[in-house]
Amino acid sequence: MIMIAKSALFTTALLASTQRALSFSPIITHTTVYPVITATSPASSRAISTPTSTSTTTLHALLNNNNHNDDPHLQTRPLPPPSSSTPTTTTSSSPPAIFQKIRLRLGFAKHLRERVVHKYFHGVDTKNISQIIECFHSEGAVIRDICSLSNRDASYEDVGKLVTPDFLGERCREFLAAHPDAKVMFHHGPTCGRGRNNKWVYAHWYETGSWSGTSQGIDPDGSPLTVQGQTRFLVDDDLKIKEIVITRTFSRWEEMLLLKGK
Repeated sequence: MIMIAKSALFTTALLASTQRALSFSPIITHTTVYPVITATSPASSRAISTPTSTSTTTLHALLNNNNHNDDPHLQTRPLPPPSSSTPTTTTSSSPPAIFQKIRLRLGFAKHLRERVVHKYFHGVDTKNISQIIECFHSEGAVIRDICSLSNRDASYEDVGKLVTPDFLGERCREFLAAHPDAKVMFHHGPTCGRGRNNKWVYAHWYETGSWSGTSQGIDPDGSPLTVQGQTRFLVDDDLKIKEIVITRTFSRWEEMLLLKGK
């Protein structure tokens, strides 16, 4: 009888131990969370992961907090600037908050750089010259117009030209005066390059409309506006454009303007 009792107790203890081994509740401390494993979980969920510090997980989540409803890469039209009333949003017209700037310097929050380029194209699309000017660094931006006929024999380094935000705004104003019905569209919306140190934003854009306005003393001929290009923008940690590299086609008005300047 003693042997039978001992055997029953041993069997009961073994079953309880096995049950605890197969299914246990999560062990949570103030710093560490361990994974939950159950006997009925799918095989894919049984992999044991390294315990993760909650403080590290929280910081990583904040750095990667790219909660924005509209995916800029999939847009065919420029997105308007984010509303300044949204507390978690940093607009490109004001310096980023300290933590936001840390995220940018560490290579996160790439969508903020993309939204600066969206803001620029949205300014062109809505004929908002002041919005266009706000997108550029106060000290100016380097413009490299690779396809310009005047740069045909120049090297890449010599193509660059430092211009002021006001100059860029005025050039846009002249173009829009010649094409008052111009609309900006995207084949591929603004997309920041990979890699934490990559601050370049790329966009494949095109414009529709017509040459229906007089600008720079050149009268319109009514020809359609069918220009397109691929442009990359260097957006710094202050969310300002510091350099533009443009590969594009030209409108009939721009061709006439070049001939007039000769």
